[in-house]
Amino acid sequence: MRRTVRLRDVAAAAGVDASVVSRVLSGDARLSIRPETRERVLEAATRLDYRPNTAARTLKTARTMAIGMIVPDLANVNYATIAQGAEEAAGTAGYTLLVAHGSAADRLPDLHGRIDGLLIGMATSETPRHGEFGGGVPALLVNRREPCGIPSVTVDDEAGGTLATQYLISLGHRRIAHVAGPQNADTARRRLRGYASALATAGVELGPEWVAESSFDEAGGHAAAGRLLRLEPRPTALFVANVRAAIGAMAAARRLGLRIPEDVSIVGFHDAPFAAFLDPPLTTVRMPLAEMGRQAADNLLALLRREPIEDLMVAIPPELVVRGSATAPAR
Repeated sequence: MRRTVRLRDVAAAAGVDASVVSRVLSGDARLSIRPETRERVLEAATRLDYRPNTAARTLKTARTMAIGMIVPDLANVNYATIAQGAEEAAGTAGYTLLVAHGSAADRLPDLHGRIDGLLIGMATSETPRHGEFGGGVPALLVNRREPCGIPSVTVDDEAGGTLATQYLISLGHRRIAHVAGPQNADTARRRLRGYASALATAGVELGPEWVAESSFDEAGGHAAAGRLLRLEPRPTALFVANVRAAIGAMAAARRLGLRIPEDVSIVGFHDAPFAAFLDPPLTTVRMPLAEMGRQAADNLLALLRREPIEDLMVAIPPELVVRGSATAPAR
């Protein structure tokens, strides 16, 4: 039977007091020790395979050592990627991540008493203020930014929208329509701004009929793209604000008898493993979603330590992933 390694065993191996080990392993930012001492503690904990007694820590600190994350749709690969990054950061700090889906206001009672803080992976213009989430649980918006009194961590969606549109312009397209996301979500509004900014910079006029609002799913993308591709003159390219909506847009083009990319080029937003296996493979804008999840969890843990935090945009820029769904327009 494996002997239980205690905190004092790690302390003895590292040559420090047990309280120092506890604060190092809990990520206490207020602890001031030499870097080599910190490394010695971490090395000893790894070598001895020390596993914190979470139940005892909870009784001692009145903390659950868990944070929650609420997302609108567990089937959405983007949220799975964000949650993976958040889980890595939480685990490094000794926390567990609990993920639920649905409305934040509806799901918080299910998490009450089980979490120390909450990541809210959904927010629209109707997002309630912090107090309305109940329980006084420290909260942070992830992948959303709204004036609702809750700090946020986001990626540069506007730059991603600009990058996608600039690529289509560089191929020679001028009739570029946009399947936009729901405009009560700031991510969709920022992607639309990026699209409009790229067109304005290139001197391409944007008419209101060239933008069709859609839900972030296949059905919404299919309906919006169908409307746009029936315009006269017809768009030669579509920038679609979500990878799932882009799948719907591709289906709409085919049902209208259009070839991709010969008759219409399509660029999606967010990358996913399945994008490379579509026919043709989908060109997308890859965003640093896992890093956003990591930084969101780190900021929430800082909030739990009562450290001041501000709205944060991940510094890693968007990346264009060129595949086969876009080409120069036919003459």
